[in-house]
Amino acid sequence: MKQCLSAKITTLLRRAPIARNLARQNIVAQLIITLLKSRNIQFGEVAQHLNDAVKMASNQTRIQNFFREDELDYFVLAQLLLSLLTRQGKLRLCLDRTEWDFGRCQVNSLLVMVGQGAFHIPLYWELLDNRSGNSSAADRIALLRVCLRLLGRQRIGLVVGDREFVGHTWLKWLKDNGLNFVMRLPRHHLLTHPDG
Repeated sequence: MKQCLSAKITTLLRRAPIARNLARQNIVAQLIITLLKSRNIQFGEVAQHLNDAVKMASNQTRIQNFFREDELDYFVLAQLLLSLLTRQGKLRLCLDRTEWDFGRCQVNSLLVMVGQGAFHIPLYWELLDNRSGNSSAADRIALLRVCLRLLGRQRIGLVVGDREFVGHTWLKWLKDNGLNFVMRLPRHHLLTHPDG
């Protein structure tokens, strides 16, 4: 089964080359299978499942070298992820900002997931320049512009976001671009109806 799955993933990666050459695409295919087997993303855990014929330290070095030396084309990766969804029907975009501590480094990222029914996949993300805190309207607009390039306006049914995704500039941009949206509002926000 591992050989069959590896062949299918490698074929898929040749159609959507997220890595720069065939050898790197093969490593990506191996990493995907290994991630599924290990059900973990920590390099030490993944290394235990990568290649049984070599020492675990060699596997770990291979993984580290791949992520240090290669740049993945995330736009192509997003196209690849979209191919997992059916081609019909409107899609829901869910915005979220997440913050991770990686040793002493804080990683603050803005993510958009795409969903249909109960199925959601991470589509695209950007690292934010600030160490922590909310995204700006410009950050959110830039992220949604990538989604518009990937999907087209007619495919997006709804944009959903949490309380931090508010602000006149942001909401006006969504409206001006014909995107339906649902954003949670903080409890202290007061809304005025058009009739006063």
